[in-house]
Amino acid sequence: MTAPLNFRKSQRLAGTGVFKEVIDARARTECGAFAVHTRPSDGPHSRVGISIGRRVGCAAKRNRIKRLLREAYRTAQPELPRAAYDIVVLVRPHEPLSLVEYRTRLLDALGTLHAVWIKREDRKRPSPRRAETKDTPAAEMPRDPLM
Repeated sequence: MTAPLNFRKSQRLAGTGVFKEVIDARARTECGAFAVHTRPSDGPHSRVGISIGRRVGCAAKRNRIKRLLREAYRTAQPELPRAAYDIVVLVRPHEPLSLVEYRTRLLDALGTLHAVWIKREDRKRPSPRRAETKDTPAAEMPRDPLM
């Protein structure tokens, strides 16, 4: 039996300050119709926020796009990386796409951004060779007999 695919209130990103923090993390990818920003989250699951301006279209069009993006995220949950992220989707002016197209683009973007965060974490870890030389004082390092 599979787990139900829910989109609860706790999975929504709320507050302009939180949106700004995610955008300031500087992990972003473009998908044509929208840009996706992420930041690792301390919570148990990922949270999503959608920002869509009036330039995109009338209220009905904006609401339809938001509904499609939320549904794309909801149905894509089993395929998302297991790490928890705060996700901000910035929608650009475009004609509404199909649910499948939004889902595909969102999965591609989140996969790309997950790889970016993995790479950033690897850069933070010291390499074993550097760790040995850092921890060993110069006086204790073996000398070359030819010197």
